Formats: sequence, C-alpha cells, structure tokens
Amino acid sequence: MSLRFVGAIAVVALLLTGCSAEDVQKREPDRLPDTTLASLEGGRSVALSSLRGPMVINLWASWCGPCRRELPKYEAFAKKYAGKVDVLGIDFQETRLGAARDLIRDTGVDYPLLSDPDGKMRALGLPKVILLDSRGRVAHEEYVEITSVSQLEGLVDAHLGTS
Repeated sequence: MSLRFVGAIAVVALLLTGCSAEDVQKREPDRLPDTTLASLEGGRSVALSSLRGPMVINLWASWCGPCRRELPKYEAFAKKYAGKVDVLGIDFQETRLGAARDLIRDTGVDYPLLSDPDGKMRALGLPKVILLDSRGRVAHEEYVEITSVSQLEGLVDAHLGTS
C-alpha cells in the first residue's frame, strides 16, 4: 500500500467524521478536543478541556448495537468505582435524541452523559473507550466493545493504574 493511498484514506476518514483541518489542529495528541458539549439530560454543559481523571469516557449512540450491549457494563463499573474512577458517556453523532434517552432509561445508566451531535470527538467508529489521567491527558483510547466489568477494570489498571 502506497503512502499516498494511506494519506488519501486518512483525509476521507476525517471528512466522513465531519472534521476539518481546523478541528484537527484544536486537539493536542494526548488531549480531548478543546470544545464544550451539552448535557444529554439537560444539565450543565462541560468543557472537555477541563476534565481530569482518573476517568473512563464511553463514546456511544443508540443506533450502535455493541454500544447498546455495553452500557450496562459501564453503569456497573461506575457504581463499583464511584469516588475512585469517574465515568462519562458521550452520545456521538446522535440523530434521534429520543431514542438515546429511551436507551439510557431502559439500561438504567446513571453516570453523567453529554451530547456530541456534530462529532467533535472525531471518532472513526463506535463504540470507543477513552481513559483520561489526573492531568487531563488521554492515557489510552480504543475502539472496542466492553463485554464485562473485568475487561474495563483491566484497561483502567493497565493505563491509569487505578480501579
């Protein structure tokens, strides 16, 4: 595969996720985008650059089957590690907010949720987990379906050293 082909794929991926060159420049490699997202539940908006960990961030959407299956695992983790590791959900590029709210109600998710309808988190797919350290730096990010609390505990232990 030629370098030119790989570069072309990267540009197409950025365009498909709604990113511009300006958006890409707004994020340091190990930081969340410098943007503010609204609460999915009508609470206060959150400036992502102000977040500090240890924190687990879950990017999801109601139309994503694996996301639907993993939400209860994140909720169980949030309850088990309350006060030790924060959990934040970001509803990514959702077009049906009613469906998202129904899913949250049906799965019993109680941790904070933000809405990213414009795709400012620039994910290339879903589901995605991001681990944020105490300095607000991205310690790890991965496109993966979380299938158990122990899987999430392993990621947190490996990359944040706490769970």
